[in-house]
Amino acid sequence: MRYLVQRLFRFAIVFFLVTFGLMVLMRLGMNQKGDPARTMLGGTVTQQQIDTVTTRYHLDSPLIVQYGYWLKGMLTLDMGTSVQQNLPVSTYIGTRVLVTMFLGFYSLVLAIVVAIPIAVFQAYKRDSVRDKALGVASFAFVAIPPVVMGVLLILVFVRWLHWFPRTGEKIYPWDDPVQHVRNFALPVLALSLPVGAVFSRLLRADMVRTLQSDFITLASAKGVSTRRILWRHGLRNSLFSLVTSIGLQLAGIVGGAIVVEQLFNMKGMGTLLVSSILSKDLFVVQALAAMIVAVVVIVNLAVDLSYAVIDPRIRQMRALA
Repeated sequence: MRYLVQRLFRFAIVFFLVTFGLMVLMRLGMNQKGDPARTMLGGTVTQQQIDTVTTRYHLDSPLIVQYGYWLKGMLTLDMGTSVQQNLPVSTYIGTRVLVTMFLGFYSLVLAIVVAIPIAVFQAYKRDSVRDKALGVASFAFVAIPPVVMGVLLILVFVRWLHWFPRTGEKIYPWDDPVQHVRNFALPVLALSLPVGAVFSRLLRADMVRTLQSDFITLASAKGVSTRRILWRHGLRNSLFSLVTSIGLQLAGIVGGAIVVEQLFNMKGMGTLLVSSILSKDLFVVQALAAMIVAVVVIVNLAVDLSYAVIDPRIRQMRALA
């Protein structure tokens, strides 16, 4: 419990620093003739409109006070209003959030599902021709960023083979599962292949060390099957680097999603974040940043807590701390 409270306290600090720092930077960029309300409204506006926005969002108050009002609204699920679109932020970003959530979730799951069996096979057949070939392939995928991977996938599967659409109308799986898969296949591959290559290289290195341990030798001498040694004993004791990397790579997946969404013309959080920054739509940017920070930090908290599940000794050490 003490460990959980400490991690939650760190989450609060990180959330405050990122969201408040972003608000300050956005306000500095919006300071057109000393009037941020004029910049938020854009175009030709009347003084009455400026005064209304200033009063409504407390733009004449100190920044920390403005942040307090915004945070209070977030806690009550009132994310503010998109001044550019004249819509509640929650309504404006609702459909965009689902697109990015699907993209990030599918990419992370596919990267893990592909990386684990490949890494286990490489560790079992270490230094073989197949191990070296897979090692070269994984190194190549690590070296290719998502934007380049996306361009290559478009050239091969969209322009040449015509297997997948560049964009699609139907997005959600409950509308049309087949079209949903077709729409997300290439973006998910563009994100997951480089990440999966990182996972497989880390897990392969840990598996090789684990399989050379004394307890593995003892299990083999007792007649334990190879499959059980690999998947029960070897894999479980090699997961620490992989689990840690999942938390670290999540931020990279979010950053890559922004680029991939632009590349495949997907209407997700990434494209919305870019357009909102360019149009200086402050409350949309703050809401999106808060959601991204919360997801990344919560996943990393889950990663830290999962260490105790992987190795009960860690749970005992935390109990004694």
